[in-house]
Amino acid sequence: MNKINTIRCLGKYGLLWAIALLFGTTIAVAQSGKDTTAAAGKADASMELKYTEFNNKTKVLEATVKTKVEGAWRGMNGVVVKFYQDEAVPGKLLGEATSNKKGTAVLILPEAKEKTANPTSEYTYIAAIENSDQVEDNQEEVKVTESAFDMTLSEEDSVRQVHISLTAPDATGKEVPAGDVEVSLYVERMFGLLKLSDDPETTDENGEATADFPAGLRGDTAGNLVIVARVEDHERFGNLEFRRKINWGIPLVIDPERDKHQLWSSRANAPIYLIVIVNSLLVGIWGVILYIIFQTYKIIKLGRNKPPVSGTV
Repeated sequence: MNKINTIRCLGKYGLLWAIALLFGTTIAVAQSGKDTTAAAGKADASMELKYTEFNNKTKVLEATVKTKVEGAWRGMNGVVVKFYQDEAVPGKLLGEATSNKKGTAVLILPEAKEKTANPTSEYTYIAAIENSDQVEDNQEEVKVTESAFDMTLSEEDSVRQVHISLTAPDATGKEVPAGDVEVSLYVERMFGLLKLSDDPETTDENGEATADFPAGLRGDTAGNLVIVARVEDHERFGNLEFRRKINWGIPLVIDPERDKHQLWSSRANAPIYLIVIVNSLLVGIWGVILYIIFQTYKIIKLGRNKPPVSGTV
């Protein structure tokens, strides 16, 4: 009888082991096939190309490479992007850059290769992914027109104004005003840019725009502010940016006695109210814990001292 039961048990558990082994093998094969496919194939990538000119001097090309992962677009790190002018051939190569963790590859244009014989000063820049191990080949281009973007600052009778001028060459190469172009004004702050108005300024037929500068903005210890004018994502000029520093701000006064008890101060100089709140919470929590321990001790002590109940017959 024992022998028969043993055989039955072996048969039962043997079947379970066989099912588990088959299931594990199937998953392993499927995963292996998936990994092989992923290793052999290349991801489809989307690429955006952005042109920015800073203070009529520095010109920058910025290509952002993204791919879809679980339904969301994410930047691809380590992708080599080549930048060309006019056409994607070796003789027109401006340089190359590798994308960072955000998928952005940046190239500062060499001054010797910026110019072209085109009288209208129109440029075509191309960003290309070629023979990459990560993504399929891709190419994106942007066309921009050379421009002269300037910002001047003036103050008269306590009225501070920002003046913008924008010109560009016409079909004959003559410099003419660029009208009906939106320009946004900002002030540089510690963690970004503060917009001076909700609506951008628009250049007139003379290619000019004027805006009043608001008072009451804090600057550095000397009252300096950095004012930023931007033309953003324009179909003809791309992105233009001009910055100027001026002491139109309220000087920052550093008071060690006032600042030593701020939230950003060191632990030894924490604000008094914060010290009181934290210590009150700690005292309350430990008070409850000690009260529970004391009540538990009393219950145990009462149980030990209680005389046994004797039964009567």
